[in-house]
Amino acid sequence: MQDNEEFFDVRIYKRYIKEGHITQKDYEKHVKSLPDVSDKATFLVIDEEEETGEQEE
Repeated sequence: MQDNEEFFDVRIYKRYIKEGHITQKDYEKHVKSLPDVSDKATFLVIDEEEETGEQEE
């Protein structure tokens, strides 16, 4: 298994699996080893009215 974080980037990990740099098991093991940081999440409320400048009637 590769220790390079690049191989586990969610945007391109499938390419590295296809090219044989990592296996699906390597990826799954890496994902399971990540800490749960969901308590640090920030939620955004987007007001579409402000975004578009239009008012709903």
